[in-house]
Amino acid sequence: MAAYTQNFVLIGLLNILLLYQALCLTGSSAQVYRKHKHKDGDIDTASLTVLNQPAGIKIQVLLQSAECHTCFLQPVRNISPGSNYTLYIDTRWPIRLAVNDPDNMDTYCAENELSQHFQEHGEYKLWVISNSSNSVICTGPILVNDPMDSNIPIYVALAILTVLASSWILLKYLHRKHYLYKLLCCFGTERLLDPVGMRTDLGIPPSINPGEDGGGDDFADKSKSSSRLKSLDTFRGISITIMVFVNYGGGGYWFFRHSKWNGLTVADLVFPWFVFIMGTALAISMRSQLRKGTSKRHICFRIIKRSIILFILGLLTNTGPNNDDLATLRIPGVLQRFAVTYLIVSLTHLVCAKGAQSYWVNWLGKVQDITDYWLEWIVQFMFVGTYLGLTFGLPVPGCPTGYLGAGGLSDGGEYENCTGGAAGYIDKWIFSEKHIYQRPTCQEVYNTGPYDPEGTLGTLNSFLMCFLGLQAGKIILIFKDYTQIVKRFLIWSVLLMAIAAVLCKVSKDDGWIPINKNLWSLSFVLLLAGFAFFLLTMCYLTIDVWKIWSGAPFFYPGMNSIVVYISHLVFATYFPAQISDLPNQHWGQLLIDLYGVVFWVVVAFAMYTKKIFFAL
Repeated sequence: MAAYTQNFVLIGLLNILLLYQALCLTGSSAQVYRKHKHKDGDIDTASLTVLNQPAGIKIQVLLQSAECHTCFLQPVRNISPGSNYTLYIDTRWPIRLAVNDPDNMDTYCAENELSQHFQEHGEYKLWVISNSSNSVICTGPILVNDPMDSNIPIYVALAILTVLASSWILLKYLHRKHYLYKLLCCFGTERLLDPVGMRTDLGIPPSINPGEDGGGDDFADKSKSSSRLKSLDTFRGISITIMVFVNYGGGGYWFFRHSKWNGLTVADLVFPWFVFIMGTALAISMRSQLRKGTSKRHICFRIIKRSIILFILGLLTNTGPNNDDLATLRIPGVLQRFAVTYLIVSLTHLVCAKGAQSYWVNWLGKVQDITDYWLEWIVQFMFVGTYLGLTFGLPVPGCPTGYLGAGGLSDGGEYENCTGGAAGYIDKWIFSEKHIYQRPTCQEVYNTGPYDPEGTLGTLNSFLMCFLGLQAGKIILIFKDYTQIVKRFLIWSVLLMAIAAVLCKVSKDDGWIPINKNLWSLSFVLLLAGFAFFLLTMCYLTIDVWKIWSGAPFFYPGMNSIVVYISHLVFATYFPAQISDLPNQHWGQLLIDLYGVVFWVVVAFAMYTKKIFFAL
């Protein structure tokens, strides 16, 4: 009966999604990454009309995004007396704006007078007025309309999701307590539920004991009889769900896309969390294999095999209709970094892993998760030391030693070809410039050349990220009391975030080691690992300890994360995985991006109900 209900729900959801898609199918398919545009009425865009008075003098307008750190203002337009010109301004970040004399570059109106954060769809006017002595006065920019808050679609979407989630939780509770059946009995509809007769006095089927139903409790029962922690799959599912959403565009909101250089956005969280939870699952999986008597030689073979498959899949996902030239094939990538990270961390742990482990009763038992694996810590310190040594000590031609900037327009354009410093230099030396990522996130703001965020040097820090996830798995295996596990998770969370805060000086751009996803900087890895320990704590408590959450719906894509990841990329422009673009507004983009997420969650749910699990 439970399987029948699940299939019925699945078919209903698919029909709703297909109907909605048929209604919205009006053009070409959506792209995985949409290029940002600036034109009237577009997302993240405001208009600024500069009015130069008829009796004035010739002026030059200069501007630059505040996101472009240490960049000079760029000339946009020369405006003659009596002329007007309309600029389309990026509203994602504050804009630095100035008005100069185009002939001798004297400043008429300084940027500290004109710069501001423009509102999306705002219409602004700037009057440039000069008197008889050629003294120039700038009035504005002044907002002349009242644009709608661009975040309203997010508020609406969150409200709808909250109502749906609350309703689902309430219905499950009522069903578990059999209140729904009792309510239906009051209306005389109990025969619709049980044509062969039920215990109508209590409203409980005779074959079902209180607390045993075919709904959400099935998962709780399975978790009791299985050593598999649902919180790990749920954590992984949260990561893949966010990844699908941001890869499909994130509703066009800048904070759902990767940071341009330094800083942190929602999109920057998911990849490191995947690496972290891979390490956690590795500890539990390897312990299980060793306890079953699997030889380390056989485990080693499986590790190498899985790494090779992941690397090949990564190369395949780097190809496509517009990237089928092997002479320019990108070699690094997300799955490639997974493969190398998994290979190194797994083989290192295989040397130290134990099939059976007893808890020490003396004071060393409190740190047994560290002392038992001292060799792994030494190896990780070697990797981190290598990363720091190359980053801050490797001479890079034409660049300052230890340079961590974006190159391009940063630093006034002085280090134009130094994007990423040693990290970019090493990748160009190993792979050549043609075989790395050609459209890095920093290119839009800093006007840089190719740079690969999944490059060689950052991979050394991904080893640390996976190892810290492995540490979480060791804590789960060694300490049986959940309070000890939670306490250690939280200690690690606070400690790692504190170290990251010191390294970046709690600053976006002015720290010793800024938080930077493109570089996978040490502060970035430590901060994201601290976040991961905290999120894993919440999932572990609510799902595996208190059992107040089944992990749905994130649990389902977490069970087949590799399939969901590859499929959402390969079928991103195909029906029914994606639908046609709606108007280039946040509400339209948010709608189709959320649709893409729902589609793959439903696919993962269908695979789970049919017991289809993909393992490398």
